[in-house]
Amino acid sequence: MSESVRQQAVPYPEDLDPRSAPSPRTTLGTLKRVVGRPGEAVWAAALAVVLALPALWPLCRSGFFVSDDGRFHVYRIAALAQAWRQGLLHPRLFPEFGFGYGQAVLNFYAPLSYWPGAFFAMLGMGPVLGVKLTIALAFVLSALAAYGYAKSLWGPAGGVLAAVAYTYFPYHLADAYLRGAIPEHFAFIWPPLILWAYTAAFRKDKPVAPFLWGTLAWVGLVYTHNLTALLMVPTAGFYLLVMAGWSGRWRRLIPALGTLILALGMTAPLWLPFLAESDAVGIGLGPSDGYMKHLAPLGRLVQFSPLYRYGLERGGVVDHPLSWLTAALFVVVLALLAWRLIRRQRVEAAPVVGFSLALTAAAAFLVTSASLPVWLRMAPVLAQLQYPWRFMALANLGVLGLAGALPALLEGKQGDKETRLMSLGRVGVVVLIGGMFVLQAMPNMPAEPLPLSDAEAWTPDRMWREDAEAGQVGATWTGEFLPLTVGEQRWALGRPRPDATDGQAPDPLPHVQLNRLGYLFTDLGIRTESPMTVRLHQFYLPGWEARLDGQIVPAYPSGELGLVSVDVPAGTHALELTFGRTPAQMAGALLALAGAVVWGALAWRGSRRRAGRGLAAGAIAIGLVALLLGLNSLGVGQRSWRPQQVDARVEDVALLLGYDAARARGDDALDVTLYWLALRDVGTDLKVFVHLLDGGGAVVAQNDGDPVGGFTPTTRWRSGELIADRHRLVLPPGFSAGSYALKAGMYQLQPLRDLRVEPATPDGRINLGQVVR
Repeated sequence: MSESVRQQAVPYPEDLDPRSAPSPRTTLGTLKRVVGRPGEAVWAAALAVVLALPALWPLCRSGFFVSDDGRFHVYRIAALAQAWRQGLLHPRLFPEFGFGYGQAVLNFYAPLSYWPGAFFAMLGMGPVLGVKLTIALAFVLSALAAYGYAKSLWGPAGGVLAAVAYTYFPYHLADAYLRGAIPEHFAFIWPPLILWAYTAAFRKDKPVAPFLWGTLAWVGLVYTHNLTALLMVPTAGFYLLVMAGWSGRWRRLIPALGTLILALGMTAPLWLPFLAESDAVGIGLGPSDGYMKHLAPLGRLVQFSPLYRYGLERGGVVDHPLSWLTAALFVVVLALLAWRLIRRQRVEAAPVVGFSLALTAAAAFLVTSASLPVWLRMAPVLAQLQYPWRFMALANLGVLGLAGALPALLEGKQGDKETRLMSLGRVGVVVLIGGMFVLQAMPNMPAEPLPLSDAEAWTPDRMWREDAEAGQVGATWTGEFLPLTVGEQRWALGRPRPDATDGQAPDPLPHVQLNRLGYLFTDLGIRTESPMTVRLHQFYLPGWEARLDGQIVPAYPSGELGLVSVDVPAGTHALELTFGRTPAQMAGALLALAGAVVWGALAWRGSRRRAGRGLAAGAIAIGLVALLLGLNSLGVGQRSWRPQQVDARVEDVALLLGYDAARARGDDALDVTLYWLALRDVGTDLKVFVHLLDGGGAVVAQNDGDPVGGFTPTTRWRSGELIADRHRLVLPPGFSAGSYALKAGMYQLQPLRDLRVEPATPDGRINLGQVVR
């Protein structure tokens, strides 16, 4: 590459070859053209944020909005906040998902996009508002990331227009409001940051700081959305080749590869268990060929409606076409670039403009039916994406570059001097084109209200009901987290077992005491005269560990639901069941710790240079996070509690070991959780009741029905199974303070009769205790 070309391509004066350094005036003019005048960049960044705010208007309504997956993420954020309240920072398993049988969502799904919403929920804002604030935060941060990347190449005007185009790209909006794909929407933050970091690393003389920040951007992306990270790997590789060719610094490809390796190590706690343990759940069944149903005919790749119309063919071949404005931008930039190159005129960051054109075209091609041969040849990789429309995220990244370069491509030049008229011309381009992006994307934005209260989000009842209605399990559409040891059809999980028969209760009956409970921990005291099997109301997954009298004993799946099971011999024993760490998880944690140490050491060393300002703070923050997560995984800060003890029996059906009572979150109600131990298999669907009585013995609130929210009929109970059975007692209006009695029991509906309780009581109900309000 000639020195004259390098001077044009690399605008930062410290990066120019000192043997042919430009004059101070030329250097200052170049710097101002790209970076902007003092304070101008700050105002431009603020303008980028302001222009992104109209994208948030669907969030201003009360409740939530109708989308494909949005409510699922509300439930997950609520579950994560609940785990945090119990002192568990990274719960790989949500025990209340899947009709209370548990789903290991965060063992296979990236968690970062749930952290802001859970944090907001913990502050008292509730899960629904937490998700909406997460969406808003993602729009603002992705706009700033797009602005920063484009500004570094084409100045503030290009940065603002790039931020607007990136925000209002129809697929970006549809990801949030139509699909409700919150993690994928949050992932839009990271690709511009990755490209920005690599741009700086190849243009600066001292690339350590940009490479380190780029590593963190990769870490953020992997912890946000696995599939977007998969898409970005070849994209980043292509971009690195472009940057190496542009700058002539081919040797920097080696440390660039090092950033990927370092990020791989720092994210090992996510991807290593996924690879090692996905064979245990539905994900391990592999991808399908469903992508064929969503490839668009070439003639329908672009939607020519003046105002973009969303969701015209939901589940069809044209789910998310390009807008006519995107197509027009592509054609205009391509024409302007060709015209300038033919006339041998200077083009700011011309290789990046070419990259953006190629990326937009390639991504658009891969959502069309013409790309089917590519999909078939690369099916083991591409089919993991599930839907071709995911390539629209890469098209959006390409459009970012096209929009950022447009003001510079349209601007006339008088030598090397930029006139005030030309500066105003850039502002005019931003206003005109930016306004067009907003106006074509927003008027038809789907925002159908969905009533969803925080009270419904905090408890799993609505999630279970929606799963039962859809024939699914675990707030997902595919059964991807359902263990393969579950032999029952997922649509039947919350229904009675049709072939259930009465089993034989042990004689004599065992004595079982519920000592302590945690989020994923159960401590039982057992005295039995004959061997018995203890089962948790949880699907068995890698990670479940049993200790009998302090010694590890085998835990295994049993029955058609693959319940966590442990064989207990005759005698008196202490049994602990914990969902702990697997070898893959421990290996991932060690790799992440090593990666964090390497990153911190490099950052600390680089922080002594001016260019490394902020790296020391980053090193300290990463060290603290690693220490906190490591100690927490060892049990530090995790909470356990002792339920209120009850020693009662309902005929030969079940023992009632204890209960918890607490004020319902977000509702004027009382949540009472009964802890049953099934003594035998049950062939009849028995009902459970909980009554709240005033001082005169009158029932003031009650809940009757099948156990576990109505989705674990007693025909699903297996002998030795421990069932956490929550009942919500809605308090009547004007409910006054005082002391109230709690009572519980079981009854048979046909013929109607109450089951006898031991010890016997005058009214045939189990006395739980007093509740004071």
